[in-house]
Amino acid sequence: MSSAALPAASRMLFLEEYLRPTLFIPELKSKRKDPALEELVAQVAAAQLTRHPDRVLEAVRRRESMGSTGLGKGIAVPHARSTLVKQRTVVVARSKKGVDYDAPDGKPAQLLFLLVAPPLERDPVYLNLMAEIVGAVRLARTRQRLLDAADFKTFRRILVEATRD
Repeated sequence: MSSAALPAASRMLFLEEYLRPTLFIPELKSKRKDPALEELVAQVAAAQLTRHPDRVLEAVRRRESMGSTGLGKGIAVPHARSTLVKQRTVVVARSKKGVDYDAPDGKPAQLLFLLVAPPLERDPVYLNLMAEIVGAVRLARTRQRLLDAADFKTFRRILVEATRD
């Protein structure tokens, strides 16, 4: 049976497994892309998921050099694969003022989702995580609720609900 034939309720959701308070930045300090990427990767190191944040940052920058991961509508999903992370990691950050991120619509990124993962995964989780993130934040109403969320618990609940819609 093809995956398209499966009922929506049986789809596996991956994102909620990776949402952790230690990987949440309620308000980025940076207003420009490169310092924001540094903040995001620093959170990976603070959570002890890499001992080489400089080299993970280099991998993220290398991916950005191929084309901005700013999607528009206030969303950026920087991502990279690296042997220097212990596991798939999603860092979620907000910026109410926005980060100048070279998005196609010229709007600053207010919701940033850094995804880093080991390079040799045999399953499609990395791509599924990216798809879930993009799908979850497609509606302006959801994006605003995420920006307005009072704390991580509320933010997580809103994001997880949006992945199920």
